Amino acid sequence: MRVRCEPKDSPVWRVHLEPGDKPEVVFDGAGLAQLDALLQAAEVSKRCRVIVIESSPGVFCRGMDLEFLVAHAGEDQSEKLAAYARCMERLRSSAKAVICLVDGDAMGGGVGLVAAADLVIATDRASFALPECVLGLIPAMVLPLLCERMPVQKARWMALSSRSVKADEALTIGLVDELVEGPIQLEQALRRTLKRLLRASPRAVARLKRYSSEIATLSRVAALDHGAQQTANDLLDLETITAIRGFMAGESPRWFERYRPGGHD
Repeated sequence: MRVRCEPKDSPVWRVHLEPGDKPEVVFDGAGLAQLDALLQAAEVSKRCRVIVIESSPGVFCRGMDLEFLVAHAGEDQSEKLAAYARCMERLRSSAKAVICLVDGDAMGGGVGLVAAADLVIATDRASFALPECVLGLIPAMVLPLLCERMPVQKARWMALSSRSVKADEALTIGLVDELVEGPIQLEQALRRTLKRLLRASPRAVARLKRYSSEIATLSRVAALDHGAQQTANDLLDLETITAIRGFMAGESPRWFERYRPGGHD
């Protein structure tokens, strides 16, 4: 797998997953290292506000490189597996909004990549499968991400059955957030989404993502108390008060931005 990102002078970093030595996108050591470095760069970039993950038309990602694993049978693969887990955590915990565009098959670790995103937009020909149990494995690194997106029972059955979940069913169970007809509509849906996201305060986006994780294991009462304190803290922030005052006066906050494909604002 190779990773390409263009351009980096835009608020939207479009990350393209491309085949490396294999004809389709599969995770390998070099590709995961490239992805990890790119996600680290995006996280510290003051320019980047949205990360878009996309891949080749027809096939999104086949997961781990099975041919490599067979060729190196008996060798410890802990380092490469840890690299995958690290990339998924960087996506899931990123302060940036993360969008995944799926126009084809996602399998195994590719499903994990999808599940780590904040928003998943897929075409009709997208499908999702976890074949690990057929191979004597379990999708151990995918399930923690998948169970945040869908009921645990649905995620467990998807893994147990190893069957391909079509795009319309994936929408129903929560793995996909928006379903469109084809590549043209996929790009149109992305543009609409970016328009909305680039109106949001980058600091608020980061706080919201962190906050949603913080309250995930709290009781309702504790979460409400935590929410009251969070909002009280937000209202002490001068930038927030300035934005509210401007909004009441019909003004746009300073962070409003337009996305122009090609990356030059």
